[in-house]
Amino acid sequence: MRLAPLPVRRARKAATALHDRFHLRDPQDLDIEGIAALLGLQVRVGDLHGAAARLVGAPTGGIIRLSDRIEHAGARRFSVAHEIGHCQLGHRSTAADAVCASADVHGHVDRGAEAEANAFAAELLMPERLVRRRCEVSPVSLEPVRAIADDFGVSLLAAALRFVELTSERCALVFSRAQHIVWAARSQTFHPFIERGRRLDPASIAADWCSDVQLSDGRQAVPADAWLDLDVAGDDEIHEDAFRVPGMDGIASLLWLPEGASRAIERLEGGSVDWQRAGRNIVL
Repeated sequence: MRLAPLPVRRARKAATALHDRFHLRDPQDLDIEGIAALLGLQVRVGDLHGAAARLVGAPTGGIIRLSDRIEHAGARRFSVAHEIGHCQLGHRSTAADAVCASADVHGHVDRGAEAEANAFAAELLMPERLVRRRCEVSPVSLEPVRAIADDFGVSLLAAALRFVELTSERCALVFSRAQHIVWAARSQTFHPFIERGRRLDPASIAADWCSDVQLSDGRQAVPADAWLDLDVAGDDEIHEDAFRVPGMDGIASLLWLPEGASRAIERLEGGSVDWQRAGRNIVL
C-alpha cells in the first residue's frame, strides 16, 4: 500500500482537528463560509483575472477572494476550504504565492503546498470516516460518486478524486483536454500507469466526448489498451464512465479494472510487471 507523504497526512490531520474544534459530525454541519468566519477569514467574490482563489493576510486571518467565474456551488465550497487549508497549514509568504489557479484547486496535484491544501479541503468537506464506506462498491461507476457530491456539497470532480483516493477497488480518474491526457489519479490497487500527454485512443469514451460525440451516459466497457500502454489481449476490457468538467474545458473519465482483466495484466510478465518501466511520462 502506498503511504501518503507526511505533509499530506499532516494536512488531513489539521482538517480533522477543525472537525473536533467546531464539533462537526455530519455534512449538514459543514457551513464552510461560517467556518472561515470563525477562523477570522472573510470570503469575497470578484474578478481574479484567471485565478480561482486567493488568500490575503494569512496566517492570522484575512480575506479569501474567490473568482466570480466559479459557477458551481460545490466548486466554490472546495475553493474556500482549500484557502482555509493554506491558512491553517501556514502556507504563503509572498503575494505571488497567494494566488491559486483553477488547475491547482480543482485538479490533481501530487506534491507541494497545493496538494496539501487540496488534501485538507477534501478531508474537511468529505471526512474519511463518513465517506470511505460509500466508496466500497463494485462494479465502479459514477452513481455513488454523484451521491457523494450531492450529499457533501462538492463538485463531481472533487467527489471522484476523493472516491479514487479512498476505494479499495482498482480504479483511476483521468482528466483529458483537446484529445490528450492531462493528469491521472489512481487508487491504491490500480497498478498500471497512465501516460501523461498521450493522445486519447479513439476507442475511449473520453475521445468521443472531446469530439462532442456523446453517445450515451453511464459505465461502458472499452478495450483495456485504449487506456493502458501494455500488450494486453484484445478481449481484455476496462470500464469507463465519463463526464464533462465545467469551467475546465475537459473530460474526466472514471476507469475501473475488473478482476479478470487485472489478473491478465498481472500475468504479462509472470506476475512481475515492472510498472515503473511500463510507460514513459508516468502519471502518479
